[in-house]
Amino acid sequence: MAESKANWDQVGEEFKALGRQIRQHYEQTRTEAAAPREGATDQAAPSADRRKVDDALQKLTESLDQAFSALGDAVRDPQVGEQTRKAAGSLSDALNATFAEASERFRKK
Repeated sequence: MAESKANWDQVGEEFKALGRQIRQHYEQTRTEAAAPREGATDQAAPSADRRKVDDALQKLTESLDQAFSALGDAVRDPQVGEQTRKAAGSLSDALNATFAEASERFRKK
């Protein structure tokens, strides 16, 4: 039981580390996207309601673009790749230990 608990604790730690790395890439992408763009101009304003909808859709689009850009950057980052392998390895170890312990319990009964 102690081995599987330790393995599951390790799984949690590895996935937390992976989450932190992906969040860092996301935040970097957000910061870059927030910088003013060259040649950006304001268009004539439509109705207030339409502007609110357009603004919300624009923010959603930008957020999704930033999230997927960050994910793409994270996937290409060798450190994230290594962390992903560690997290997957920890998950595999924890599952193996858990199933081995469960199998042993069933054999004893």
